[in-house]
Formats: sequence, structure tokens, C-alpha cells
Amino acid sequence: MRGMKMSGKHFVTATVLGLALAVAAMGAGSAIAADAPQAADFTWHATVTPPPGASLARVDVPVQALLGMRSGNGNDVRVFNAAGAVVPFALLGGSDLRRAAPFAQTISYRAYPLFSTSGDTKPTRGAVEVRVDGGEQRTSAWVRWDRPDMKTSAADAAVAAQPLQAALFDLRTEKQTLAALDVVVDMPHNALLHVSVATSTDLLDWTPVATKGPLFQFDGGDAPTNTTLELTQPLQVQGRYLRLSWPGQSGVKLRALTGTVAASQTAAPPLRAALPPGTPDGTGGLNWNLPFATPIAALHLQAVQNNSLVPVRILGRGDASQPWRTLASSVVYRLDGAGQGGSNPATALHGASLYSLRVEAGKGMALPDGGLQASVEFAPVQVAFLASGAGPFTLAVGHAQTAAASVDASLLGSVTPAKLAELPLATLTNVVAQAQPNGGLDGAASRWLPDGLSLRSVLLWVVLGVGVLALGSVAYSLMRQMGSNR
Repeated sequence: MRGMKMSGKHFVTATVLGLALAVAAMGAGSAIAADAPQAADFTWHATVTPPPGASLARVDVPVQALLGMRSGNGNDVRVFNAAGAVVPFALLGGSDLRRAAPFAQTISYRAYPLFSTSGDTKPTRGAVEVRVDGGEQRTSAWVRWDRPDMKTSAADAAVAAQPLQAALFDLRTEKQTLAALDVVVDMPHNALLHVSVATSTDLLDWTPVATKGPLFQFDGGDAPTNTTLELTQPLQVQGRYLRLSWPGQSGVKLRALTGTVAASQTAAPPLRAALPPGTPDGTGGLNWNLPFATPIAALHLQAVQNNSLVPVRILGRGDASQPWRTLASSVVYRLDGAGQGGSNPATALHGASLYSLRVEAGKGMALPDGGLQASVEFAPVQVAFLASGAGPFTLAVGHAQTAAASVDASLLGSVTPAKLAELPLATLTNVVAQAQPNGGLDGAASRWLPDGLSLRSVLLWVVLGVGVLALGSVAYSLMRQMGSNR
């Protein structure tokens, strides 16, 4: 009888242990299910109001939200309705919103040097007069269409032809609109070559053309190079001559030019945000730890001090344990002197998602005195969403280790890719932005945990596992006692 009582007692104990395990598992499962983030859990959220009567709308994601995005793929973006449910939404990038013409270039056009003649000597046979602006007065120059290389015959040897720091291109038959000029040029290394561009229909009257940035070629295997003159505005060249000049700069020989055809549609301008001052690393470089994972379209570096020029390398890494990798090379310059004003444009990073950013000077050089000011540029992002459920709706961005919830835009309805840019635009109000730490336990965990698995979920499973082991140990001990009492 005593053995039977003991067996019943152990049976009841084992049953209680089993129920405790089941309850613990259910509790952990419920806690993990409840761990799905709500709108208030995101570092940035705002009320989004679609136009009256619109069931499908789109909304711009502002730069402040992009600065809090914790996933390079935009996994931590949500649109909630008033009940706290996530409504169907899709992320839209530049390719969804703008259908630009494919990249194309013109044929190559050869350069015709301009030259002057000394004294009263007349130009050689076949030369054509070109008017050139020389300050307050206009002077004449000459071009040989039949001899672009300026080789002279014995009969022409007596003529003292003096090459000018300019070249002419005949683009009268080019029907395409140009966005940039790619040149083949011999030029001094480790210096900036400022080139002026002008157009004319008759070689007499010239219209200046604004460009962005100079040309340069620095020494070294990965040294920065630029042989493209980007135009500020698209340029129609049909029926026109093009003149490129570089006054006061010697050692330059312009050989040919190829035009980059302007896209039929222009993309939306990038979103720019300034970074805090970089941290010196003791080796002459500057480092930035980035609190966001948003892909960076370009990095704009500006010298603080006037009359600065230095080639730089831009490096990045996706994790603190990874080695640095070179992303781009460029030249940082600021020239505020008379006739040389300007500074370098942004350097493309092509959508790099980074944990850390580093800028260092070229070999044997140092970064400019006063350091550098850095700004990042993001490609525009929009969210198209289905206004299902009751409003108000909330756009939320910025939550570490969040699983993706967006859908393909084609699943939102019968909207086609070409119609995405025509969806009505919603408005944002009641913006709430809160700081999200980049360090600490949560920040460190977010670097190695898979997307969709939070630190809280991991801890819950750890607690459940410890509880199961403890209960299993008690059960094993009771089973051993049962065996010893038989």
C-alpha cells in the first residue's frame, strides 16, 4: 500500500510538472507573439492622411525617418491603421517612380585646336576665323577643319601659328540633348583643370554653358580621376559649335569628346542630411559610426578652410568586426579665390548600407586643416499603402531586428508600375521622433541577430529553456526516487 501511495504521489507530481511546462511554453509563446512592434515602438512615426476618397495612396518618407531606419532593405517600415493592424503597403524607389530613358552616348567628336597668328601674318589657306572673347574686347582666332592635328606643310612653315588654350567641336548634326561631356584629354596630374564651355551657331557670338566641377587625374593605382564635365542643365547642341577653353592652364591637349544623352525624365532630387563631426582615429583619418542602415546614394565632403585641395579615399564596413573596404576615391577642394571659386560635388556610393564610414587622405598627404564637413545623400523613398480599416493611419520607421512586412506593389491592386507615380499623395502630420541608441546591449545584439528576431524574444526563449531544464531535472530526480522505493 505504501508503494502504491508513493507512486500516486509521484504521478501527481509529474502531472503538475507537465502542466507547468505547458503553461510556461504557452506563456513564452504569447509573450513572443505580443513582441510584434507597435507604432509607438518605432523611433519615428507620424500620422498619414490619404486624400479624401482614396483607397490607395502614396506618401514620401522624409529624411528624418531615413536617418532612423535600422534595415538596409527597409524591413523596419510599417503602416498601421487605428486598430494597430499593419495595412498592406509597398516600398517604392526611384526606378518605380521615374521611368528614365536608358543610358546612351553620342558618337565621338574630334577636337579642332584654335590658334592665333603672330603680327600681321595671315592664316594659312583653309583656316576659318573664330571670334573669341578676350576680357573686354573680342579677338580673332583660327581653326583648320582640314587639319585637326595642326600639322603644317612646307609652304605653311613660315606662318607662326600659336595654339590657344581652347578647342572647337562641330556638333551641328547631333540631335540628342546632352547631360554631360566625356572628354579624352592629356592634362597635368595632381591638379584641377577648370574648363569653360560655350556654344555658338556662327563662330562669332558665344553663349556660356554652366558645368559642375573640374577635371583631374591624380597619381596612384586607386587615385581619383574625372574626365567628365557634367552640365548643370540639359543642352541642345543641334546646329551649334561647342568651344572648350582652359585659360591660364598649360600642358593640356584636348583630343576628343563624347556626349552623354540626357534622360527623357529626371529623377527626384536626393535627400541630404549632415553628419556630426568625424572622430579622428590617430592616423590622419576621420571615422563616423552611423546610427542608420539606410543605403547611402552619395557622400558630400566639404573642406572647412578656404583654398584646400586633397585627394581622399572613402571606406566603409557593415560591422565593427569587418575590415575596411574602399568604396570610392575623390578630391576634396575649396577654392574661393578670384576666378577659381567652387567646391567639389558629392561622391557616389551607389547605395552602400554601412555601420561605419571612414575618410582618409591620399598617400603622403593630410586632410585639410579644420577637418571636413560630411553630408549623406539618400535616394527618395515612398510608401504606397492600401487604406484598409479605420483611420487615422500611422507611418512608422526605425526598429531594430524587425521582419519585413512590405509586399510587391503589384499586389496592392490593379495599379501598374507606370501608374505608381500617379497615385494620390498623402500628407504627414503629428511627427514624433525619438533617439534610438546605437550602443548598449540592444545595439550590440542588433548587429548579429537575424532580422525579425529581437533580443527580448531571445531572452524569453532562454528563460523558457532554463525553466524546462529545471523542471526536467526535478522530474528526473523524482523518477529516480520512485525506482529506489520499489
